[in-house]
Amino acid sequence: MLPKIAVDNSKCTDPLSCRKCLLACPMHVLGLGTKVGPKKFQEIPREQFRVAGVRLERCTVCGDCIKVCPSGAIQVTYDGGSGK
Repeated sequence: MLPKIAVDNSKCTDPLSCRKCLLACPMHVLGLGTKVGPKKFQEIPREQFRVAGVRLERCTVCGDCIKVCPSGAIQVTYDGGSGK
């Protein structure tokens, strides 16, 4: 079973400037994207960018992303494959 990574976007307000969780993850599980998708030849406003778990199969639940997040926006849960 894969872990669940939740990022509270009301707390993570400027991931482009911060990027601490992206840099801290040894397995590169987190990714940066937008909620509007790609816009050809248009600048995307900073507030549209979001951090999300994109490679969950790589996550070792080390907690490094949680430790470095200055706003406490990241939660990682894992039930250990118990199926409950």
